Amino acid sequence: MDIRINHRHMTRIQKDVLIQAILLLKNDVESVLRPGRQKRYDDYVQIHRSAMGGPGAFMPMPHRSPLFFPWHRVFLRQFEQDLQRAVSDPSLTLPFWDWSLEGPSNPFTPGFLGGNGDSAQDQRITSGPFASRGGGFEVRLWDMELGDAGLRRELGTEPGAHLPNSEQVLSALSKTPYGPGPNSWVNYCEGMLHDPVHRWVGGNMSLPTSPNDPVFFLHHCYIDLLWERWKRQHPSSEAYYPVSGAPGLDREATLVFHAPGDPAPWPGTWTVDQVISSEALDYTYGLFTSITTCTPVPPVCDALT
Repeated sequence: MDIRINHRHMTRIQKDVLIQAILLLKNDVESVLRPGRQKRYDDYVQIHRSAMGGPGAFMPMPHRSPLFFPWHRVFLRQFEQDLQRAVSDPSLTLPFWDWSLEGPSNPFTPGFLGGNGDSAQDQRITSGPFASRGGGFEVRLWDMELGDAGLRRELGTEPGAHLPNSEQVLSALSKTPYGPGPNSWVNYCEGMLHDPVHRWVGGNMSLPTSPNDPVFFLHHCYIDLLWERWKRQHPSSEAYYPVSGAPGLDREATLVFHAPGDPAPWPGTWTVDQVISSEALDYTYGLFTSITTCTPVPPVCDALT
């Protein structure tokens, strides 16, 4: 069982292996969707862009939808397993970024994800392993046909952008039911916790091609973790809704990652029901020894406070 942890509790070696795996997917592992035109990392950018419209769009779309959590769960897990294969290291797992914590929770450091964009260089990041000056992390897909090949960030400058704090997280976790309705868990979490972080990072993260920025995966791991917390906090509520009677959206729906006639990004398919439990995909966050207690290791207890 793979165990995901807070990035701030990763060792230097773990961070180096993660960075190496990302760079291998970006530069050396061939694309499944467009061989010869992009690399495997870019496939994930393409899938997410298509999940929000434009060329290659497929239905049902997983945003502003009850599919938001299960769809992204499979998306993250497939990326994680591609990372593991790239470095032949099954112990590698995606970390999460708890953006409700301040100080040492910041992943935007030169030794990890790199810093903010430089306003004198069109907000391209200039530090860290994904900086454009190194040439090892080229952006190849944009929301339009052509764009900047450098990874761009604009931390905290977009109007209304913010990092939700711990009180806002606790408020979101109190929402029931799973859906529907603007005050339901899925809609409230996507709109009030998920969206502001994309806008706060800015640059590539503010676009449908947001997986161009590796922080996308850390952000969504935390969103996925929050779904696990929400389920444990509300054991009498349906973990996903609608249960039935809504083809394409209920628990029997098959999650879609490509348009009809386009190549599948990976073998196998999953229904919503098959991925409601993270353990069914062979990973966990190591958060709970029981429903009410956390395991006695720092990253776990940090995630619960």
